[in-house]
Amino acid sequence: MRAAVVLLAFIAAAFSPVVASAAEPTVQISSRNQKIRAILLKPQKPIASVILLVGGHGQMDIAANGAIKWGHGNQLIRTRADYLKQGFAVLVPDIAPDWKGEKNPVNGYRWHARHGADLGALVAYMRTIAEPVVIVGTSRAAVSAGVMLLVTEGKNRPDYVALTAPMLMPVKDQPSFQKSIQGNVQKAQTQMLVIGHKKDQCEYTLPESIEEFRAWRGGGKLEILLLDGPQGTGHPCEAQAAHGFAEIDDQVVKAVSDWIKRQKP
Repeated sequence: MRAAVVLLAFIAAAFSPVVASAAEPTVQISSRNQKIRAILLKPQKPIASVILLVGGHGQMDIAANGAIKWGHGNQLIRTRADYLKQGFAVLVPDIAPDWKGEKNPVNGYRWHARHGADLGALVAYMRTIAEPVVIVGTSRAAVSAGVMLLVTEGKNRPDYVALTAPMLMPVKDQPSFQKSIQGNVQKAQTQMLVIGHKKDQCEYTLPESIEEFRAWRGGGKLEILLLDGPQGTGHPCEAQAAHGFAEIDDQVVKAVSDWIKRQKP
């Protein structure tokens, strides 16, 4: 528990509150009895939909005008406009309001079945805009991806999943993709891209954990890419370190975008 609190404190420093410089359109998507607010960016003719899932504790507190209270510096969130330029409809969701009162949300909602169902509702919503629908999650968002794949079916299940610097396998007392999917290898069999950083020194997302993940899951429908770049600055689990792909945002966006475009319906 102490390790989780310390990690959250480090991550919080990397996601310092920043107010968006310009308003961005938002929507509210129904799930259960909740309304999930999200930023929605749409090109004229989207070729696919991407749902960008922030890491850390995930509570972004997105305002009605699209201002982001927390998580603005996250690698996926800071590149949201770049995915729009690639031709994708882009959804950046907050967590459901009923999760926000948790004393320790980083160790609760991420692997809860209701949270997986919330993500499924987002997928179904984006299907009305453009298909295929792709979940793109970074770091701790891999835990959310795991429970989503465990509980969703049909139109609520994403077509593809791309994970960057992800928490894939159990390390100490931290959550992981494998834990949240309850070790169900069959449920993990979806078309998937995993991107790591060769210099990632965050103990929960080390490059070797990706090979451990491949050994557990199997290599079918799985593409792995290890990028390289600067070590970055700050704590190794922060967004400005190699863990957050510091200074190589363009490589991450290109890798994810090209992979999505290569997939066949």
